[in-house]
Amino acid sequence: MQSKSNNLKARNSSTMRKSVASSKQWSSILNSLSDPISIHAQSGEIVWANEKCCEVYSKSLSELTGLTCAQAFCDGPVSATRDPVAEMAQPEGVVTLGNKVWSVMIKPLAEPLSNDRASGFIRVMSDVTAERGTHRKLLEAERFASLGQMLFGIAHNVGTPLNIISGYAEFLLMRMDPDEQGHKELSAILDQAKRIAVLLNEALDLARPGRRPTSAIDIKALLSDSLDLAAHYLRRDGIQTHLTCATSAPLIYGEAPRLRQAFFCLLLNAGKSVGPGGRVEILIAESREMPDAVSVRLLGSEGTGQVHDFARSLESLVGAGKQTKTAGDGLSLARHTFDEAGAIVIFDEFDERGVSILVHLPVNAS
Repeated sequence: MQSKSNNLKARNSSTMRKSVASSKQWSSILNSLSDPISIHAQSGEIVWANEKCCEVYSKSLSELTGLTCAQAFCDGPVSATRDPVAEMAQPEGVVTLGNKVWSVMIKPLAEPLSNDRASGFIRVMSDVTAERGTHRKLLEAERFASLGQMLFGIAHNVGTPLNIISGYAEFLLMRMDPDEQGHKELSAILDQAKRIAVLLNEALDLARPGRRPTSAIDIKALLSDSLDLAAHYLRRDGIQTHLTCATSAPLIYGEAPRLRQAFFCLLLNAGKSVGPGGRVEILIAESREMPDAVSVRLLGSEGTGQVHDFARSLESLVGAGKQTKTAGDGLSLARHTFDEAGAIVIFDEFDERGVSILVHLPVNAS
């Protein structure tokens, strides 16, 4: 009898040691995971949580143990009218903690000897910050694509009244002498109507898919147009600009609308980089590094008067295919346009005027 009792105790002790060893093994495995995991009793109280869960919620395991989801996480899946352990695994929603977004999944834990009962549930969190960011960018891209289609329709609809305004203005001007009253005002109306028509045509060129025919471009006039488009945003932050042309024949060949858009994006980002009260200088000259090319140099100085280093603030413009933290609005598009035009974009070496951006544009389209 004594022998049977000793054998039973030995088996129980062995089973307990195996259970403890298995528990430690599973705890070690779950603690090594990067997903926050918590195990709950059927009533909802936390029985155990891995180290990542404790880290995310800034609580120790002893502090979490015994708390419900609502008490511990403030996003509890358990309610008075619903038993989550009786349902199939399903996403419980999204939790934002600090600068990260987590999806929450509840999964039932079945009892070892039962197929239809659950002894509790496990709560698993997954970091979906990157996926959410990608989804947001896709939505923004779709929004801008739809805006482009709307712009295409608006430009066509505005074209007819513009032609009528221009036609009547020209008709009235033909019947008036240059010094007659109203001639100056009608001329201004005609000039502004033509300007609107040109801007709409350029917008339509950008909205049309595929590449457009290349043509001769006066790079000084193109940069002046880009500055005019960006003037509102630059003036808002008190940023001064200055354009200088040091070459007598600043002609290149390319797609003017796309290059204008690329320089517009570049100027906006340059303005953001130097900050409020800063200054951006644009210098057009013959390229010394690239034969048969025109160089456009952007120099910056901050509001404090300190020279600016564009290699730090606009790193992604030169780092082709490289994802960096300094990617700005439209820089990827600008880089793609410059690449298609055969341009070379580099950062100049540091000197007393800071680190400038150099865009070498080939004179010949081929």
